[in-house]
Amino acid sequence: MVAEFKVVEDVGTGKGMLSCVKLVYEEQYGGNVILKIPGSDSTRERFLIDDIMFSRLHNTEVDSYTFLQQHPDKNISYPKIFELEKMDTTVEPIKRGHIIMEYMSGITHLYCYDNLKPNELEEAVKNLARFHSIGQELTKVEADLVPRDFLKVWFTKLFIQSNKDLFIGTWKGEMTDWLSSEVAKQAIGELDGLLTPEIFTKLNDDCQITGVQEVLCHGDYSFHNLLYQKLSDKTFKFKAIVDFQSVNWGNAAQDLSRLFVTALSGKDRRDSEERLLKVYYDELIEVSNGKAPFTWDQLKQSYIRFFQLHGAIVCAVTPGLFLQNLQEKAEGLEKDEFRNKMMEKYVALLEDLHRNLKA
Repeated sequence: MVAEFKVVEDVGTGKGMLSCVKLVYEEQYGGNVILKIPGSDSTRERFLIDDIMFSRLHNTEVDSYTFLQQHPDKNISYPKIFELEKMDTTVEPIKRGHIIMEYMSGITHLYCYDNLKPNELEEAVKNLARFHSIGQELTKVEADLVPRDFLKVWFTKLFIQSNKDLFIGTWKGEMTDWLSSEVAKQAIGELDGLLTPEIFTKLNDDCQITGVQEVLCHGDYSFHNLLYQKLSDKTFKFKAIVDFQSVNWGNAAQDLSRLFVTALSGKDRRDSEERLLKVYYDELIEVSNGKAPFTWDQLKQSYIRFFQLHGAIVCAVTPGLFLQNLQEKAEGLEKDEFRNKMMEKYVALLEDLHRNLKA
C-alpha cells in the first residue's frame, strides 16, 4: 500500500504501536497528507497480535471516523478525513485497508514525561463529552459495530504475567530509591494485583454491574492521542483528537481517568480533577439535550474505579521510556529537573492508588 504513494516521512515510529503512519504526498488532496495502515511488526511479535486483531482495531477506527463525519453538529475537533477503507482478512491476499487524513502542521507530540496545565485540558475534556454524546444517537446497526469487550480483550493480552514482570521490574533499583514517599514505595508491590484479567473483566462490564449508562468511549484518551500546538508563550493549545482504534461501549470514566493520569502533574491532578470532571459533566448535559446519561455522583464514583486501572498502567508501563530518555541526558540541572518532574507524578499516582485500595 505504501508503495503506491510518495512517502515524505515516517511519522509513526516511536509514537504508536498499532499502525504504520506515513506522511505522503498526494496531489489530489492538496499536498502532504497522513497515510495510516493497520499493523506493526514490533507489536505483532512482542504481544502476539494477529491480523484479526489488527483488522478489528482498524475497522473500529474507520467506523468511528464515519460516525464523526455524520455528526458535524457536535463540533468535535479531528483531522479532515479523505479516504476510509476497512481491512479484510477473509480475502487472499489480505486487503490491508487504510485511512488518509489531513496533515496538521505545527503539532507538538507529548510523551509520558510531559505535563499539561489543567486549563490546557479543558477543550480536550469538552470534546470528549461531545464524542461520548454521539453514542445516544447511533442506530442499532451502527451501535452493533462498536465493541463491548475491548477493555478485557486488549488489556488481558497486553498484561500477561511475563509482560507485567518486565514492566514492573523497571522499578527495581534506583528508581524506587528516587521515590520520596514510603507509601509510594509500598504501592509498587500492589501494581501487579491491579492489572489482572479479573479486574479487566469487571471494569469492562462496569456499566452492567453498577447500572451506570454506557457511552461511546474513545478507549485510549491519553494526551498522546491528542494533538496540541505549542504557542509562543510556551503554553499548549488543543487542536484535535486522533487514534480511534480503541473505541468501545463503556463507562465514561475510563477516558477521563486515562486523560488525567497521563496529562497532569501529581499536584495539578489532585487539585483540579474534580473541577475538570465538572467541566466534562456540564458540557455533556449541554450536548445531550439537557439530560446527562448518568448522575454527577455516579461519575465521581466511576472515576475512582477507573483511576485504579489507568494510574496503575502509567506506573507500570512508562518507567522504561522515562529511564531511556533520562539516560540520554547529560548530567546537570536539566536532567535533575526532568527526573524530579516525572517522579512527582509517580509519587502522587502511587500514593493515591494505595489510598484507594485501603479505603
